[in-house]
Amino acid sequence: MVKQSLLLFFMGLSLISYSQTVQENLVQKEIEKKSQFLQVSNSTAGQNIDVKHYRCEWEIDPAVRRINGKVTTTFVVKSDTATQIIFDFYNGLTVDSVKYGTQKLAFGFSTQNLFWIKTGTIFYLNELKSISIFYKGIPNNSGFGAFNKQNHAGQPIIWTLSCPYAARDWWPCKQNLEDKADSIDLIITSPSNCKAAGNGILIGETASGNFKTYHWKHKYPIATYLIATAVTNYASFTNKVHLPSQNPGDSLPIVNFVYPESLNGALISTQKIIPILQFYDSLVAPYPFRKEKYGHAQFGWGGGMEHQTMSFMTDFSFGLQAHELAHQWFGDFITCKSWRDIWLNEGWATYMAAISENRFGVTGLSSWLTSSQNSVKAQANGSVWVSDTTNINRIFDYRLTYLKGALVLHMLRWEIGNAAFWQGVRNYQADPSLGFGFSSTANFIQHLETSSGKNLSEFLNDWFTGQGYPTYNLKLIKNGLNMQLTINQTTSHPSVPFFEMKVPVRFRATGFDTVLIFKNDSSGQIFNFVLPFSPTTITFDPEKWIIAKNTVQIITANEDLIQPKNGINIFPNPFSEILTIENNYGKPIEVKIFDSLGKMIIVKNLATEIQQKIDLSKFSSGNYIVKYRDATEEKVIKVVKR
Repeated sequence: MVKQSLLLFFMGLSLISYSQTVQENLVQKEIEKKSQFLQVSNSTAGQNIDVKHYRCEWEIDPAVRRINGKVTTTFVVKSDTATQIIFDFYNGLTVDSVKYGTQKLAFGFSTQNLFWIKTGTIFYLNELKSISIFYKGIPNNSGFGAFNKQNHAGQPIIWTLSCPYAARDWWPCKQNLEDKADSIDLIITSPSNCKAAGNGILIGETASGNFKTYHWKHKYPIATYLIATAVTNYASFTNKVHLPSQNPGDSLPIVNFVYPESLNGALISTQKIIPILQFYDSLVAPYPFRKEKYGHAQFGWGGGMEHQTMSFMTDFSFGLQAHELAHQWFGDFITCKSWRDIWLNEGWATYMAAISENRFGVTGLSSWLTSSQNSVKAQANGSVWVSDTTNINRIFDYRLTYLKGALVLHMLRWEIGNAAFWQGVRNYQADPSLGFGFSSTANFIQHLETSSGKNLSEFLNDWFTGQGYPTYNLKLIKNGLNMQLTINQTTSHPSVPFFEMKVPVRFRATGFDTVLIFKNDSSGQIFNFVLPFSPTTITFDPEKWIIAKNTVQIITANEDLIQPKNGINIFPNPFSEILTIENNYGKPIEVKIFDSLGKMIIVKNLATEIQQKIDLSKFSSGNYIVKYRDATEEKVIKVVKR
């Protein structure tokens, strides 16, 4: 939701186009605003219905902070029988009447935010019903939340922002992360000098005296918190883009509602969204709402909010546009099913914006990785997973939800490989059980495991639910062209005793430059290998894949290479085709090699003090296990074939 500079949670600032300090200040400012009105919703509303459609008819004058409304909810009954329906709704608003057809129904508030309706007759399982609620008044004035009145250039504006729990503050609804309305109609009447922005397609404008009514229709499933409107003296214009997924000659309208004083700049800056839309459409999946539109509406928050098909924007910087657009796939099309998994929205939008800014030359990915990793490492604790959804500061923590969430996605690319990562993402977006619905972290990871063939449970335990990060100490001992690298690791937080990772190390000398990858499974692990040159420098993780601190040491003296304590020497590790095993026991031993499924593929008898080269070129890349038995126990060593 938020953008890289991440406003708060659903808003977006430009992550890369601003300095890190500016971003953090903006995020904190937004958090302070949001924390004034956000509450946890353990709502029991709507449990016996499945919402199919909202028809929202609102009278809004931006000069007056007030709403007159009629909301008609069409739903299917989920229980065997229903005599009462409950909605999320703020009791400070006045309800004039509730109707089922022409029949008036009894109603009342059971708590501040729960509104009950007696059906008057029994509603039965799977019946399709509609109930209309007529109401008016001043929406809940909880901070700068749900229903906001401001001014721009001396002109009034009212805009809404419901994420995550504030829709009920200004209209009756079923507010949760379990049920999306299949479609909506937004019908907004306001003074004739104003325009009303909304979700979907504008299908009608009707003038009546000094008032004008705008009718927006959206025919895609939509989460309650993504429904929005904004009313002021907007200037509007439309750009068009042809997407890679579209047929020749087709185009998607990009509808922009901007302040008149911002029009000249917006005409230029909103052009930036065109190549980003084309990029996302080809990289991830076809734009989810391509039968309707995408667009922007300018508003007075300090960032952006990814309202479905029309993001609300404070400005039109590249990073903010990229962030909010990414939410149309990650957050709108597929929505997190719990605020605990908010990284599926915000981590993704942050990462996509960083990739976009790198691709289009705004900010290099390397500089973004450096600043983002430094921010995450500024504290020793913190998980991506949100353990306390009652804490607004934690849900939308810039360091953890946005930056660490984005960096975990980056590390997943490293862990399973670029091709498998993006194929898994495309499969995730194409999953019919998730599209236009809700997703958990487990749903997302399952697609990455399927595309890569790897079990990511340990990775998630370390990097998603676990806290902190590793610190590596690398020690290289050179003896001619024979190398021995020892990798030691400590962790910043006791929730993770060890981060199992592929560790890339660059070895350089005049005229030579190579990167080797070491599968680090334990602290103090020793890797023996041969290089065709004597390195003068080594660099840990040169492309910044891993959130980590590190120190490196090279010993150039001609000292004997320390043999691993397990009694045999295996190198190189990782290897490409040939694995060399050296027996240092002083007696013959039998060595067995198993693939990742536990199938034994090779048995070798090694004579003492003999190096034996084992050809594994016909086997696929991946993890292998070398087992042998010494005088007391069976030894197990992991090796990796690139």
